[in-house]
Amino acid sequence: MNKHTFASIFIFFTVSQPVLALNLIGNIKVTNPINVVAEISGVVRQAELEVGDSVNQGEKLLSIQSQDFSLEVSKQQANLTLATADLSIKKSIYQRYLRLQQQQSLSQNELDIASTDFDAAQANLQLAEIELKKANLDLARTQITASIDGYISQRAINNGSWVDRGTPLYQVINIDTLTVRLLASEYEINQLSIGQPIQLWSETNPKNKVTSTIKRIGIELAENSFAYPIDVEINNPKHWFKPGMSMHSTTSIEVK
Repeated sequence: MNKHTFASIFIFFTVSQPVLALNLIGNIKVTNPINVVAEISGVVRQAELEVGDSVNQGEKLLSIQSQDFSLEVSKQQANLTLATADLSIKKSIYQRYLRLQQQQSLSQNELDIASTDFDAAQANLQLAEIELKKANLDLARTQITASIDGYISQRAINNGSWVDRGTPLYQVINIDTLTVRLLASEYEINQLSIGQPIQLWSETNPKNKVTSTIKRIGIELAENSFAYPIDVEINNPKHWFKPGMSMHSTTSIEVK
């Protein structure tokens, strides 16, 4: 090595931050419960399902007495037939008056009246079609089915009960995916981030652990608590976990 040659040697030291485990506890909540409500008023029939029963998508939950709705469909079908016949007559008269007026055998006033009657008959036909569609829709709403696969978690009615539109009937939940609501203190929350890996297990079966990531971190204290909510979604295809179960979790954090 001569005096014009320089050699620089850099030595790098990798220093690992100490890692600790942060443990949180919480419980399981349903991700998206489905509240089934009455869409028409009537008397409840065939409400046989109880809390805890499993249901399949499309399965009937209950029915509402349908006799009056069936009669309304028949009535509106008859009204539609009358409106169709009236339109046919008014159209024929208008077309005949139009030809007579073109031949100067009819006054403009008489043609205007026929034209107005024809327009009114068209509007009445449209109204009759709408009323028939509504009657058919109301009849269909007497048969209430499950919109998802799941379980009955709440039952709010009995057979023979009168319900109005909007009255709660059942709640149906799907537990294939569940939300674990954990609680973290104001000191712990600063150590957590969305997407952070976390391992969870239930008190009833601590050997059955699942791994997920933090989905949401609350910015306000949880109700009736001095801790912040941390939400984690878990897959539950075998239904080992149930809503309300206590859950433990652990995640790694760096000590700064």
